[in-house]
Amino acid sequence: MKQKVGTLIDEDIMRRAKRRAANEGRPLSDLIQDALATYLTDRVVEPAPREAAYQLYCERPLKLTPSQFKTVLEEDAWDQ
Repeated sequence: MKQKVGTLIDEDIMRRAKRRAANEGRPLSDLIQDALATYLTDRVVEPAPREAAYQLYCERPLKLTPSQFKTVLEEDAWDQ
């Protein structure tokens, strides 16, 4: 049995969720339910791999050439 809920969601996140649901041809409620079910799985992230990923992707500055940096700035994220 499904239950109706009310919640506040950031406008940008809601817009992206609606777009994804439309692109996949399914109701927004199904997309939200799947996302929540995935979040609630019993996956446990081990601290060591999480710390290694943080160090690899967050602590070090990206080394981009000026051309690569310009490409990133000019990319339209909504076109993906």
